[in-house]
Amino acid sequence: MRQDLCQLLGIRAPIIAGGMTLVSTPELVAAVSNAGGLGVFATGDKAQEGGPERVEAELRRLKTLTDQPFGVNIPIHSPVAGALVDIVCAEGATLVTTGAGNPAPYLPQLHAAGLKVAPVVPSPEIAAKMEAAGADLVIAEGMESGGFIGKITTLVLVPQVASAVTIPVVAAGGFADGRGLAAAFALGACGVQLGTRFMASRECQLPDVYKQAILAQRSADAIVEGAVLPGLLSHRSIRTPAAEAVIAYEHTPGATPEGFRELFDAARLEVTGHLDKAVLGMGQVAGLIHEELSCQDIIDTIMRECQEVLGDLAPLGAQ
Repeated sequence: MRQDLCQLLGIRAPIIAGGMTLVSTPELVAAVSNAGGLGVFATGDKAQEGGPERVEAELRRLKTLTDQPFGVNIPIHSPVAGALVDIVCAEGATLVTTGAGNPAPYLPQLHAAGLKVAPVVPSPEIAAKMEAAGADLVIAEGMESGGFIGKITTLVLVPQVASAVTIPVVAAGGFADGRGLAAAFALGACGVQLGTRFMASRECQLPDVYKQAILAQRSADAIVEGAVLPGLLSHRSIRTPAAEAVIAYEHTPGATPEGFRELFDAARLEVTGHLDKAVLGMGQVAGLIHEELSCQDIIDTIMRECQEVLGDLAPLGAQ
């Protein structure tokens, strides 16, 4: 199973760093790829701030930082998704991950450019549809993850997705160490996608106040906005005054989805060192993260721990 993902993407460790808004900069992406995993560049916030041209410039800068495989995340709901696809096809990458919409209309163009495509899926039904549309692999993301989430936990979701499709499955949501990678293999995945663990890495460009908050917070501090009002996508974030204010608004008589989005969007883009003003995605796996490490140390440690776990389990298979 490990070799499926490594051979497919040309990487040494079956570990993908999720494309995280405001977090997955060229520096972080390159560090993960240089360490043997697959870094994924997030385009959503860059396109919102500077348009497709900003994304193009950042991708070109990324290619000066690594000669290893890397990925690009494209949010399909973006009004410039088509332009982002054009740019990635022209600039090149190994993998495109997609979310927030159906990537099927873009698959022929992406495949013609030699790119592999991995939609992030919240259910086995959607995973099957993505396989039928031509996806090369799927990322099954459970609700433990940070950022926008579905309604099924990783432990239940991954084996269902693995049974629903024949293409490779990457497990996401709740992974930070080698025990998790070994568990993902047991559930039928061929690798894992990590987000929060790489947020607390030395190469991550987040202000230190956010990293220290992740190290200090527990799993229960990964709170959820958008779970009350109809028509909203739920979002799991680090516990901050701003995030708690958004949740409080949801429970206010007369609250509307439009009012929620205005409050949420303003706080979600506030990552300037003022932790109290920000809504920043963080998974429940924060409870497993206790120190800031380099991306190389993170990947090496995960692989070593996974081998130890699998070795400990080997005698069970011989019985």
